[in-house]
Amino acid sequence: MERIKKYVEGFKGKRVAVAYSGGVDSSLIAFYTKGFADAILVRSELTPRYMQEKARGFARKFGINYRVLDMEILDKIKNNPKDRCYLCKRMIFQKIKSMGYEVVLDGTNADDLREDRPGLKANRDEGVYSPLAELGLGKKDVRKIMRGIDKELSLQPSETCLATRIPFESEITPARLMRIDKAEDMIRSLDVSRVRVRDHFPFARIQIPRKEFEIILDSRDLVQGLKSLGYEYITLDMEGME
Repeated sequence: MERIKKYVEGFKGKRVAVAYSGGVDSSLIAFYTKGFADAILVRSELTPRYMQEKARGFARKFGINYRVLDMEILDKIKNNPKDRCYLCKRMIFQKIKSMGYEVVLDGTNADDLREDRPGLKANRDEGVYSPLAELGLGKKDVRKIMRGIDKELSLQPSETCLATRIPFESEITPARLMRIDKAEDMIRSLDVSRVRVRDHFPFARIQIPRKEFEIILDSRDLVQGLKSLGYEYITLDMEGME
């Protein structure tokens, strides 16, 4: 997409970083800036392991210069306040800027601006540029463009950090995050397209698309596997996921 290329090339000559998660949006920005920017992949307690692997794989495949930034975020948000996303994103942007980058770009798209996303305030407060949003490109536009670059990634479902599986004001702990991550890996191995395990410990509330319910219901070993992680009750959210 020529418009994206023209926009990001306006930052050439400066030290540019892309806040890179491995999702479709930030991967597209990392791709178009690969000749002059660093993709900063944050690794923390909140990051699903499989997304880290996907992010590194995409970067290596397309020659994107990426740096892994290890951060300890949990101490600042362990009480899980409602402005959790704002606090987390602001910490990340501040850390990236402290590494000497003059410009920080992220993958916020135009559709994100229409949703209730407290984390977007961090973009404004830290002066982060969002090329996709500023060019008016929404989710469908981004996936269409990515399809011409990497079809597999263009079909990848949206992902969020592990803390979003825990109800607000319910304490986030390393053990809880690890349990969620392992539970979702277990369910993902059954070839469901999307999964969230909402942690209402000792309950696990599984969310997957309704059309894939039978995959879960037909798995004899899943309940026992999830109980081995510490859950006592395994439930399936009947509303499903879109």
